[in-house]
Amino acid sequence: MITLVSLFLGLAQAETLDFYVAPIRVYDRTQTKQIESVIDHEFAFTLSSAYSTSFKVSNDRGTYSPVLMEFDDVHVYNDKTVRYYHGDCDYRLDPMKCAYENGQFFIETVVTVDDNQLTVRMTMYDPQLQVVNSSLSTEEMVVNWIKQQEVTNIQTTQRDGTKTNLTHHGLERHPLKWEIPHHLLEKHIREAATELWLGAKITL
Repeated sequence: MITLVSLFLGLAQAETLDFYVAPIRVYDRTQTKQIESVIDHEFAFTLSSAYSTSFKVSNDRGTYSPVLMEFDDVHVYNDKTVRYYHGDCDYRLDPMKCAYENGQFFIETVVTVDDNQLTVRMTMYDPQLQVVNSSLSTEEMVVNWIKQQEVTNIQTTQRDGTKTNLTHHGLERHPLKWEIPHHLLEKHIREAATELWLGAKITL
């Protein structure tokens, strides 16, 4: 019986940090090009769950320690799982407001795609909605210019049997523009998530 009471007391005193990871938002601002920008909107949540114990928190020695040295666990939620714990707030309508009201850290991922570049920006906010850390992953369209010039090779044979090669370069034309478009890939989200979590130092 004493063992059970001690166990329940230990669970009651367990300290955890709660994070809510919002679905990825994609803003397509292309005007003249069709750029692939399809991504699993819960991929940031999946990566955050994997990296959630890789950040550091402040300790009573004035330095930073791995989070599991100071806390018992880290909980990471998305809009599907959080409703079972905080069903009184509509996370789909205003996720930042709900995270604030429930004392959670908030992580947002914003993808912006235009004709020339794509950016993936991830931001971690503390329960007071102050920025703890942010990360950025980018990719730009590659432009190659291909030189256009007519080249003519003429081979003549002399009476003594010797051959002569003559190369004629015509007028150089305007070079061809070869564009290699950028695409939104999982690696961009992974790069941003890795930088966000591994670089985060939370002061409590």
